Amino acid sequence: MSDEGKIKELIQFLNNRALNNSIRLAILISLYTFGEMTFSEILEYAQIPKSSLMMHIQILEEEGLVISRKGFTVNGIRTFIRITDKGREIVKEYFKLISSIS
Repeated sequence: MSDEGKIKELIQFLNNRALNNSIRLAILISLYTFGEMTFSEILEYAQIPKSSLMMHIQILEEEGLVISRKGFTVNGIRTFIRITDKGREIVKEYFKLISSIS
C-alpha cells in the first residue's frame, strides 16, 4: 500500500469518537504502557481540569476501551482506570499504522 493509502487508513482509524482526540489517545497509550493508573495519576500527566478528564474517561469506557473501578488504599478511596483487551488491540493497531508510514 502506498503512503497515501496508509495515511487515508490512519485517518479513517482515527475517525472514531474515542480516538479523534489527542488526550484520549494519550490516555490509552499511557494505560497500554502501565496497564492501570489512578484517576489522579492520569490527571497529573494530562494537566487538564477534572471535569474534562472525567468526560474523556467516560467516552473511553462507553467505547469499551477502558474500565474504571473504585478501590480502597491507605490514602483513601481512589478511582483506578484499566485498559481493556479491546483497548490494547486498538493501541497495537495504531502503532502498526503509524510505523507503516515511511
